[in-house]
This record gives sequence, C-alpha cells and structure tokens, in this order.
Amino acid sequence: MVPAPSLCAQHGGCSDSKDQLEVKDITSLDTGLLLALASGLATLIGWCVVGLRKNPSERFVAITLLIVAIVMLTISTGQLIPSALDSGLDKTQVAIATTVGLFLVLSFSSIPLQRDGSRAKNQVLLITVALSFHNLPEGAAPIGATLVNVQTGISTAIVLALHNIPEGIAISATALMAGYGRRIAFYLTLTATLAEILGAIAVYLSKPLLQSEQSVGFLLSGVAGIMIAICVKELIPHSFKVLLRSRHV
Repeated sequence: MVPAPSLCAQHGGCSDSKDQLEVKDITSLDTGLLLALASGLATLIGWCVVGLRKNPSERFVAITLLIVAIVMLTISTGQLIPSALDSGLDKTQVAIATTVGLFLVLSFSSIPLQRDGSRAKNQVLLITVALSFHNLPEGAAPIGATLVNVQTGISTAIVLALHNIPEGIAISATALMAGYGRRIAFYLTLTATLAEILGAIAVYLSKPLLQSEQSVGFLLSGVAGIMIAICVKELIPHSFKVLLRSRHV
C-alpha cells in the first residue's frame, strides 16, 4: 500500500507552484519595463531625424510638421478617443473632456511665454506639454501587455515606438522652426521621452499608483482635444503658409 502524501508535502508543492508563478510575474514585469523603456526612448529617434539634419530648410520642416499633424490627428481620433470610450465613459463625457482640451490650447496659446511673445515658441511648449501628458499612461502599456505574454508585450512596444518617432519629430521640428538650437530641441524631446519612462517606472514600482480606467479615459480625452487643437490651429496653418510662401520664392 502506497502511503498518502503528507500535508507538509502537499503544502510544499502548492508553495512551490505559487513561488514559480510569482517568479514568472516578476520576470514579466522586468521584461515589460525594458520594453517600455525601449519604446519610450524611440521618441529621441525623432530628434535624430530632424536635429541631426544639417541646416534643415523651412520647407523641409513644414512638410515634416504637416505629416506629423496628420499622424497626431490619426492618433487622437483613432486611438485616444476610442480608448477613452472603452474606459467606461459615455460620449458626452468624452466630448466634454475633449472640449476642455481644445479650450486649454486656445487659452494657453494666447499667453506670451517668451518675452518677445513669439507664437512659434509658445507652440513648441504646447506640443511638449501635450505629448508629455499623452506619454505618461503609455508607459504602462508594454508592461501590462507583457503580463499577458512576451509576444504581446513586444508587439505593443513596437507599435508604441513607431508612433513615438513622429512625436519626437513634432517637438524637434517646431523647436528648430521657432529659433531654438539643436540642444534645446533635444532637451524638449527628452522631456516627452522621460514622461513615458516615468509612467512605466510608476507602474513597475507600485500598481496602486495606477488611476481608475475612467480617470485615464478623461486624461486621454483631454489630451486628444489638446492635440487636435494644436494641429488645426497651429501646425497645419503654419505648414501651408510656409509651403505657399516657398512656392513664390
């Protein structure tokens, strides 16, 4: 007759299984953090595209900004607003939060943030602030996806990296157009990069730091409004103005 396994052996086996699951979760968090850092740092590639180009012409920067505006509008209407709706907010709440973002840009853009009242320099700060807020919750995405499986985490990080590059281009291009040097353009781009990294580290260190889904939904809606307003009020009109002027030169 085979003796029944002891209670200690049974508990020990359960403990081992639990420990294995915890180790797996910790490993997934570590992998997710690395992926989040990589996708966040991709924003700096945008600075390399614009900032390391020798003497970029106004036409080149204007075309770049026009492309970035299209990408930003696509992100706002195709990702941010749908994600806000998926968070549990209804259409009215999303519309109100988006409108607040729109009015925030209209109010903020009328304030001279530079002594010379340069609208172009205000535009740089607007884009940097908007994209930094936009990047904060993004840092959590690769980590959460990696907890499902590593393949999902990798694909999520790649998608985020591909859309972070235009964000870096947006900040760097507007900074150069406004008269800032390449160093300042790098620091401004780095600000948006660090915002995403900060979001990733916050999730990695403590899950309670995460806000509720509806709070994130309000944030995404507001940022969508900010980005739409920047594109419609600043980027697109400025780009067409420069392109039309260059055609008559």
